[in-house]
Amino acid sequence: MLEQTITERSMSLQARSEALPSCKAEMEELTGKEAKFTESTDALDTEIKAQEVLASECSEVERTRERELVRFRNCVKDERRKLMDIEKRLGNLGSEAQALRTARADLLKQSVLEDIEIPLLNGEFEALQDLAEAPSQPASAPTQRPMHEGDEADFAVDFRSLAPEKQAASSGPAAKMLEEEYRSEVSRLAVELERLSPNLKAIDQMAGVTETVTHASTEAEMARREIEDIETRFEAVRKARKERFVDCFGKVQAAIGETYRRLTANTAGLGADGGSAYLDLENTEDPFAGGVKFTAMPPAKRFRDMHLLSGGEKTLAAMALLFAVQAYQRPPFMVLDEVDAALDANNGQSLANYVEHSECQTIVISLKDKFFARSEALIGVYKDKPKETSGVLTLDLSRYQQ
Repeated sequence: MLEQTITERSMSLQARSEALPSCKAEMEELTGKEAKFTESTDALDTEIKAQEVLASECSEVERTRERELVRFRNCVKDERRKLMDIEKRLGNLGSEAQALRTARADLLKQSVLEDIEIPLLNGEFEALQDLAEAPSQPASAPTQRPMHEGDEADFAVDFRSLAPEKQAASSGPAAKMLEEEYRSEVSRLAVELERLSPNLKAIDQMAGVTETVTHASTEAEMARREIEDIETRFEAVRKARKERFVDCFGKVQAAIGETYRRLTANTAGLGADGGSAYLDLENTEDPFAGGVKFTAMPPAKRFRDMHLLSGGEKTLAAMALLFAVQAYQRPPFMVLDEVDAALDANNGQSLANYVEHSECQTIVISLKDKFFARSEALIGVYKDKPKETSGVLTLDLSRYQQ
């Protein structure tokens, strides 16, 4: 077995020895290819670096071109803006020139209409009259020929009669001063002419003014009479109002003491007298210019302001004032809605006694049995759950009181 193993290893070594020359040849071939690849790689690296340098130069050139393009665009924008400004100025100058031509034509027309002879270098006076008689172009016709264009240009005014210094003042501040001087002189002459010429329509104007004054005087007299009538009626209404108020106040003032005394009797104990209440006007001459002062002094207590009274005492005082007002105009019935809510047993009993003996029918809404037990009839409202509605019950208490 050992011999077999040795034999196999010998054969393996022999096979490897035979393959060694071919492996060396193949290795030499691969080494040569590696060298060629290395040379190709170096050449490609060199070419890449050259291309990178070229790309960098191109990028710099492109950035330079872009900056120049932006500068050129800004220049074009500025030139366009300047061109628009120039066109705008040209339009304004054209409008001013047209306005000046129109003003010149109007002056020439006005001179003809007012029989003012203007010395001319060019043109005939008859042609100037024809220009004055020609209809003016309406301002709302922009498509037509500009007003007086070419017509008034045929006329040249002769300024040789003016002084040399005035002829030289054709523009600037001197021209403006000269124009103002002429305008002032024209205004002065117009005023002088107006003063010297008589007003032929003065009589007609005087008649119109007299008629207007008469009409205004009539209207003023009618207005004065209406004001006097309104003041008289207003004074009568104010007097009647004061008389009715004083009449009502006097009756309420006379009844408030007795009413409050009856309401507060026996509230401080059995057999106790009632309290005192007073009504006073703050301004007796003109009651409506002031207020009404209501003073109430409960039994067995000192005088104090109304706001210092308890809730029950305030309620009795208010009820006394309400019942006292009935002395002036008695109502057919009253509705009292839980007025006994702030009253104790004694005050509630006193209010029930007063309501029971009052001379008018009273509907009382109350939750206190000692109050509604003194009534003649009861009406109760309850919730009917099966029917989901409100039910009403009535009970006649008069037969039980008998």
